Amino acid sequence: MGEAGEAGRLVSSSGASFGLVPVPGVVRASGRLLVDVELVDDGTLVCYLGRRVRPAALATLADAYRRAATDAHPERTVEPVDLPGAGARVAFVASDTLTVTVRCSVARNLDDADPELDVRTLRIVRTVLATAARELAWLVGPTPDTTAS
Repeated sequence: MGEAGEAGRLVSSSGASFGLVPVPGVVRASGRLLVDVELVDDGTLVCYLGRRVRPAALATLADAYRRAATDAHPERTVEPVDLPGAGARVAFVASDTLTVTVRCSVARNLDDADPELDVRTLRIVRTVLATAARELAWLVGPTPDTTAS
């Protein structure tokens, strides 16, 4: 497993972003990574601290980013990805030949039964999605179903 200052950050041409920032020095004894979930828009940074994410969920997100970067219409072909421990969801809602519109939502309070969501809709260049997919895959490292035997 790699370590990075950030992983899988999606940044739009306007500077708005959604990112997962691994908390440094935290041991994965529970089988989960500790990440801060960041949303940036219009000069505002919102950071949800210390959210727990399973590496398999990050691998699923990496695959979704990769597919969204390459599929002609990811809004039709790529399912939304839920990161339950982080209270986050990433959905692909529209696309054209150069960009994909991604809706990122984060629960403000994980303890609420029906939490209020912080939502950003970002128009992301496809190459940014491909780069984010590689960053997430590197952070998670090889998984049993993707490692050659």
